[in-house]
Amino acid sequence: MGGLLAFRVGNYDNTAEREQFRFLCQQLKIHFEDSGDFCVFVGNYNIGCELDALFIKKDAIISIEFKNYGGNVVANENGEWTADGVAIKGGSRKTVFQQARINHTIVKRELKALGVDNKQIKDVPHLVVFHQPINLDNRLSATNKSWLHITDDNHFIEKLDDITCPRTDLSPLGIVNLAELLNLNSFYLAEYSNANYEKPVTYPEQLAIFEDIKNADRNSTPALQESANSISDKQDSREINEELEIESEESDALKAFVKQILSSVLKISDAIISVLDGLSSQSKYEKYGITINKKLLVKVESSGIGSSCSKLAKFINHDVRAISPNVICWQEGDVIEEIQEEEPLLKEANELPNSTSNKPAIKFHKSKTIIPHWLDLALFNHLSAVYSPEYKKFEYNLNIDSEDIKVYLGTYFPRSYAEAFCIFDDILKSHQYMEELKSVPVINILDYGCGTGGELIGLVVALSKHISTSKAISIFAIDGNNDAINALKNLIEILSSNVRHKISLTCLNKTITSEEDFKISGVPECHFILNSKMVCELISKKIISGNCYYKVADSLAKLLAGNGILYILDVTTKDEHSNLFYPQLMNQGLNNFVSQNKEFSTLLPLACESWKDCKNACFMQQTFNVSHSRKSNDESRVCYRLICKLSVKKLFIPDDTLIKGYSHIIHPLKYRQNDTSSICSKSTQGNKEIDSYNIKL
Repeated sequence: MGGLLAFRVGNYDNTAEREQFRFLCQQLKIHFEDSGDFCVFVGNYNIGCELDALFIKKDAIISIEFKNYGGNVVANENGEWTADGVAIKGGSRKTVFQQARINHTIVKRELKALGVDNKQIKDVPHLVVFHQPINLDNRLSATNKSWLHITDDNHFIEKLDDITCPRTDLSPLGIVNLAELLNLNSFYLAEYSNANYEKPVTYPEQLAIFEDIKNADRNSTPALQESANSISDKQDSREINEELEIESEESDALKAFVKQILSSVLKISDAIISVLDGLSSQSKYEKYGITINKKLLVKVESSGIGSSCSKLAKFINHDVRAISPNVICWQEGDVIEEIQEEEPLLKEANELPNSTSNKPAIKFHKSKTIIPHWLDLALFNHLSAVYSPEYKKFEYNLNIDSEDIKVYLGTYFPRSYAEAFCIFDDILKSHQYMEELKSVPVINILDYGCGTGGELIGLVVALSKHISTSKAISIFAIDGNNDAINALKNLIEILSSNVRHKISLTCLNKTITSEEDFKISGVPECHFILNSKMVCELISKKIISGNCYYKVADSLAKLLAGNGILYILDVTTKDEHSNLFYPQLMNQGLNNFVSQNKEFSTLLPLACESWKDCKNACFMQQTFNVSHSRKSNDESRVCYRLICKLSVKKLFIPDDTLIKGYSHIIHPLKYRQNDTSSICSKSTQGNKEIDSYNIKL
């Protein structure tokens, strides 16, 4: 006995896709009804990328893209695909091949992350299905033809029968388990299916298919079953509930994030979520075999959730433990350090310890955050953002269109937000600096090369966290892409209703074609000037000759208020023209700028202020992580410099000679790998190692 189980996660945006999905379902029903084989067809599914469909049969898992074209189709590896000479759109990407290649990679990666057996996804083919009849001129290489297949509606079944992956061998129960892993239960379409399917009635993880599958042994992890059944519900309420719950902006954001994850991954909307103090919870959780070593403990209570630990762990990249069948937990935040008497960072160099053995834990700068719930909704609901990492696509952002903007908003905007929020959250913890900032009637912000404004919103959210009054903020945003500016206007409007500040926005469309375009008029002195991931574009396109970082700093610093901070951040890839990495070019240019302009100083990294005349082209890199409803712990690696007037620097570092006795860590990842290049070459003889980007002195 065979048949089709059809699911549709959401309806399609256009009529052609809806018609095509219905048509293909009818073909699948007829074909599989008497075949003895069993299959699953999923419409409009997001698995890290938006798929028109996903098809699962015993010998293949296939991602599918719909195209409403027909006629003489030419499929190219380089350049556009055409239908009767008309270019075929590639969705959020420029070409159909590029779209297929990225989807092909993402689907395989995400299935692996969900815990699908590696041998079942050794091959994951991609199929492009044209809604209208085609005559195909397939110019793909043999290698790409092996995974990328092309057909039309009339030959869809024939092509599915042809596609097989020798290593994929799924039993009917295996297909059901995979459908269960993909959380498809609530999207079942009875009218399109002809396999016997009963929705679960007693246990949320149960998915019943025809009689020979209903009674199959559903093996769950033995350790999980043992853990989940070892503690009664009475013990849950008596021993776990009396705990120290944290109430803060950070915990509220974490709860909102967990709520989104539970909804999207487990389809749970009624869970009770608590964020507990890790240190005070240590002794209580030892009895459950859980060693708490982080500052936050997330506890989730919901009926039957104990069986979902493995699934949830693969999504959030944390060890999720079941306390009982109805209670799970995991750890978040920084590692709990041993309580010891605090040693002031700024002390005389001759007082530093002589030994570097048994190094204490380094206190690194803030590097991890979660985007606010309102911002998540604004991006992924209001602006239809799409999470789809594609590095090469966004090397130059001036010419990206409105569809590209959606990908940028869902992928790179949250990273820019996290970078700026984490950096300024640390900066604004300085009481002396905040007193300076609170004294100004209006905070002026200039974002030069603003794009969609991730760094801008990250800064304003940080300001809102540290300034309790409804201070006015005046924003000046400059960029050459109208679509990006329009997205920014939408986001600033939403931002204004979610922070206490009175925000005004002035936008200027301006394209940089020469050094003359660096001149800015009509903008007052600014307390914050942002320049994020723009200089690399000017360098890669050879728009500006010489060291572009120097010239950007020289132009922007002229607009810096006496108590202002200039923020220049960029990617850490290599410039193909100079054969140097962008961090090296940044250090050369900005060290030169500070050296020649004595009224300015480097605020971060600390090493570059200590040795301001340094000519070394150091490679520096900092890693940030951001979580949102489409991705947990998304990572970005960047280099950055904060520049200010001397008076501001002295608020943070009253005497810069004092930190010359330390070894400065400029690359935390390499430091953890014991790579000596992680230490500033000017400071290798220091008696104590410090994070050169941690301003919290």
